Amino acid sequence: MSFNHIRIEVNSADEGSEGHCPTEVNNNTEPLDPPEDKEFDFLRPAEPLQRSSSVKLVSAASGTSHPKKVVRFADALGLDLESIRHILNAGDPPSVPSSAMRDLNLNSSEARNSSSGGKIRTVEEVPCLRAWFSNPSSSPLFDRRVKDARIVLASCDLDAVAMTVRGRIHVSNVAYEKRVTVRYTTNAWLTFADLEANYVASSSDRSTDYFHFAIVLGPYFSVGGRLEFSLRLVCDGQTYWDSNNGDNYRIECCAAFK
Repeated sequence: MSFNHIRIEVNSADEGSEGHCPTEVNNNTEPLDPPEDKEFDFLRPAEPLQRSSSVKLVSAASGTSHPKKVVRFADALGLDLESIRHILNAGDPPSVPSSAMRDLNLNSSEARNSSSGGKIRTVEEVPCLRAWFSNPSSSPLFDRRVKDARIVLASCDLDAVAMTVRGRIHVSNVAYEKRVTVRYTTNAWLTFADLEANYVASSSDRSTDYFHFAIVLGPYFSVGGRLEFSLRLVCDGQTYWDSNNGDNYRIECCAAFK
């Protein structure tokens, strides 16, 4: 179908006037597709998609007062369907609201709702002490080690409530006068302290003497803290060390839940 140009001449009402007003109408125009038709025209060639940081709101055609909302799926726009975040600071975990566990099937009676208020029982974090070594006296070669090294840690007891570390030391009886000390640190040897160990009365078996010590860490020693110590013997002008084969005896404060 073709469209012709139509020329219309309108004469003035006044016969004496020679002027006229021509008007020309061009009907040979193609209809414009509205913007929304292009969006839902699935036969059009697909345009390459680019990854976007967010799904933006698409404005409607000009002349409208309200934006037009368009629903698009995130994966079609190159966005991730999930977001994973790792908790690196275990000492400061995020708080979980009670509503998040309301529909969980909890089998433990301790974790169920209390019958009085219907509230979920909160988990209490308590500090505990952990030794990164086994008691040396359990070794079958312990007596031989005492004879060769002159001083060896025999056992260690940890009290997380009082934050106290108690130990028992075996010392070879090579001289009557002995001085036994415990050198320890809680800040990776930036500073250290020497603690005098006490002789256990009537404990000598002629070849070995026994000493004991107690390191009181105090309330400042909290979760994440580390204690390192080694033993020193001074007798007959000689100095002997027990540093757990160079690794020192290490005790850390960890978190337990009840």
